[in-house]
Amino acid sequence: MILTKLSIINYKNLEQAELELSPKINCFIGNNGMGKTNLLDAVYYLSFCKSFTNPIDSQIIRHEAEVCMLQG
Repeated sequence: MILTKLSIINYKNLEQAELELSPKINCFIGNNGMGKTNLLDAVYYLSFCKSFTNPIDSQIIRHEAEVCMLQG
């Protein structure tokens, strides 16, 4: 299955993101701490129902938020 769209709300440091993904190559570029790894971890979470970096689900919710949502 190819991931073509990704919607993220309150996942780690990402407050809200809507992405349209290419079926070929996608590049994520940014400064340190901007959320590139968390974006990849969100895709991992959608695939395996667990975070690659955090074993406890409550730790993936953005600080001061009650819930997070991933949709792909």
